[in-house]
Amino acid sequence: MIDQCEIVYIPDIAKMLGRSESSIRSGLQTGAAWLPKSFKMGNRICWLRSDVMQFLVDCRDGNIQTKPKRPGRKRQVPPTLKSIGR
Repeated sequence: MIDQCEIVYIPDIAKMLGRSESSIRSGLQTGAAWLPKSFKMGNRICWLRSDVMQFLVDCRDGNIQTKPKRPGRKRQVPPTLKSIGR
C-alpha cells in the first residue's frame, strides 16, 4: 500500500516516475528537465505530492519540454571529387 503523505522523498518519486533512485539523484545533480522542482527539508530532498502530480499532468499535455533542445556542432560541407582536384 502506498502512503498518501503530502511530502514525497527520493524513493517515492522514483516509483512515481518509474526510474531508479540513483537516476533521480544524478538528475538532481545535473538539473534534469524531467524532474519537478524540489526543495530541501533539513538534509533531505523532497517534493510536494501535488507539485509532482501537476508536473506529470503538464508533461502529459505537452506543456513541459522534458528533453532540452541541443543545437549540436556546425558541420562542414563534405568534400566532392571536384574539390579534391588532381
